[in-house]
Amino acid sequence: MPHRPWLFLVLVVSILLLACSSAPPVSDSNQRFTDARNSLKSSDFSGALSNLDKAIKFASDDTVRQQAIVLRIALVTALADADKQMAEAYYTGAMQPAAQAHTGPFYNMRSDYYNAAHSSLMDAMQSEMAQRSKLTGTTLPLEVSFPGFTGTNPGITKIKSGQLISDSEKASAELQADRDALAIVLSEIGGAGQDPNKGQQVYSSGKVEIDPRVYIIELSNNFMQTGGMYDYRGVNKPDRLRTVNEVVQGNLEVAQKLLDAKPDKDLEARVKKMQADCEKSLKKSPKT
Repeated sequence: MPHRPWLFLVLVVSILLLACSSAPPVSDSNQRFTDARNSLKSSDFSGALSNLDKAIKFASDDTVRQQAIVLRIALVTALADADKQMAEAYYTGAMQPAAQAHTGPFYNMRSDYYNAAHSSLMDAMQSEMAQRSKLTGTTLPLEVSFPGFTGTNPGITKIKSGQLISDSEKASAELQADRDALAIVLSEIGGAGQDPNKGQQVYSSGKVEIDPRVYIIELSNNFMQTGGMYDYRGVNKPDRLRTVNEVVQGNLEVAQKLLDAKPDKDLEARVKKMQADCEKSLKKSPKT
């Protein structure tokens, strides 16, 4: 009789262990995608990229893989734009009287940020090119916490005025630029245009069904905007500018096929305008 409480305890523990062991396992890719979304929520963009790469590589669930691809492309597209903004801020700052004693460091930072922007932009375009042939009329699901955004960046404002800022201020400026850029990209592909307030409302409802026509057009527009850094006013790399325009041309061909299947006058007008801009730019940057 005195041993029965222990027997009862053993029985309870055994039942609990059995219940735990019989729970459906969470796949590694699903967990990596969850980790990536959590990293984005805490603005750990490097951690998010790492987990998205693993989720894409090991995904057994096509829905999870597709979400990871869409989110990764959106993120690297945003990071490219944010680094371009930082580079331009340092270039503007170097022109100011307040920067006369430190133009060298400003130009060095400009170069570093342009290099970072180039790396992210090439990554985004290559990833999108691998995906575009698979786009159909089916929407692209995406569920993610919308990033915090402000629309103002005190650090960038100081840099533009020619002021040297501390490492902590620079890190804060980078982080806010990344957040704001990601908010804009997510808003655009989610159908909210460049209004992050509307974008926040769209994503707050849960899973968003992204229109593939809007998706590829908005990404292409971002590629063109960020690729503007390669013209003579930026780093003056006409060969790279040509590459951007050629990638965008290929994207617009896909967009047009999607529009042929499901017409939209506004989107068709945008495609025509972007095609004309590409052709104009390509004429200015002939093949070498």
